[in-house]
Amino acid sequence: MSDFLNMILLAIIQGLTEFLPVSSSGHLVLTQHFLGALEGDIFFDIVLHVGTLGSVMVVYRKELLRLLRFDKPALGYILSLILGTLPAVLVGLLAKNYIENLFHSPLFAAGGLIVTALVLFSTKFSRDAGQTLAEPWEPSVVPPAKAVIIGLAQSIAILPGISRSGTTIATSLWIGLPRAEAARFSFLLSIPAIGGALLLQLLDGGLGQRSDIGLLVLSALAAFGVGLLAIRWTALAVVQSHFWKFSIYCVVAGLVAFAILR
Repeated sequence: MSDFLNMILLAIIQGLTEFLPVSSSGHLVLTQHFLGALEGDIFFDIVLHVGTLGSVMVVYRKELLRLLRFDKPALGYILSLILGTLPAVLVGLLAKNYIENLFHSPLFAAGGLIVTALVLFSTKFSRDAGQTLAEPWEPSVVPPAKAVIIGLAQSIAILPGISRSGTTIATSLWIGLPRAEAARFSFLLSIPAIGGALLLQLLDGGLGQRSDIGLLVLSALAAFGVGLLAIRWTALAVVQSHFWKFSIYCVVAGLVAFAILR
């Protein structure tokens, strides 16, 4: 398969799995391994994440515009997002080389999918805050302690196979956030997380070493388009209490990957 087709296929997989709680990193590691293409290409993975970042900004544009008023409720919510981002930043900086090495391990990614399945299945038993959120949305501050707990969950999801949206939404549900807000906070939390990962790669000179900028741009656009659909499906699944059902797919995918790899 040509480099173009490989990159577009991976972009579609990224767009679907970034927001569906099935681990985009795990799917990329496994697909790259089975295709024998772009294995361990962290910068390419991040470019795909940037495409899906655009999806978040489009779907949640009204919320972002509301936060840009920088009034007291908006600043409180932004502080919650910052607190939720810090654990992943610290883990990413302190364990950067170790984590990047794990992206060369399809077996680790397969194991991560099993862990994700357990996390998702647990939400079947989580308590529902039972709150109906008003429209249009107004920022309601996530308590600092809860924001940090969600951030700790996100820091674990740096590992391949562990779903970022899955762990952060599951954690949000377990600590009592309303379902719609759990999805919203998780997706808005992805903006600084993905932006920070891209910045680290740029500082490492990742862009200057590439000769396939055009293909990278097309891949990011493909991930963006597919991501628009996936983010809406996931938010709907969370609100309708179907979130845990994604665990079935994750456990099957993880077991099948183990069987093939062994």
